[in-house]
Amino acid sequence: MSLEQLQLDPYLLAQMYHQPIIPEMRSAQPAVEKALPKVKYLGENQKNVLLLIQNESEAYLNDELFNLLTNILSACKLGMQEVALVNVAQYPGLTLADYKQLIPTQQCIFFAIPPEILGLPPMQAYRLETHLQIPVLYSDHLQQIATDKTSKGKLWMALKQLFGI
Repeated sequence: MSLEQLQLDPYLLAQMYHQPIIPEMRSAQPAVEKALPKVKYLGENQKNVLLLIQNESEAYLNDELFNLLTNILSACKLGMQEVALVNVAQYPGLTLADYKQLIPTQQCIFFAIPPEILGLPPMQAYRLETHLQIPVLYSDHLQQIATDKTSKGKLWMALKQLFGI
């Protein structure tokens, strides 16, 4: 009996081959775009500097930390009109790429937010890195910077590098 005359039961064939023997041509599924919310921010973003904080208890920052932030910005020759301050606690699930798509961004500083939450690889604090074609700086919480001179000094050195001061 030759192989050409061999007949197999269709049920037996189905049991032998769980997947197709010849792979199908699969067409790419259209990418479903994530519906991005309108992000509210404090400031006018005139210089496209994105500042990201995470504060579940307040809209942005308490008065003490807001004053510290404005003093830091003043030292960098910036004001609130030149930056966009976003509280990421109000927008769970958004990544830095999403924020960059929603808010014009040329530089980004984020305070005490794990980089993974923003869709970034692990980062070292106070070390300037480039992600998504923009310089990104990861910093400790503003409360720690307010009380720790070492952290404040590290932040200042990184900001000088970021803004070319």
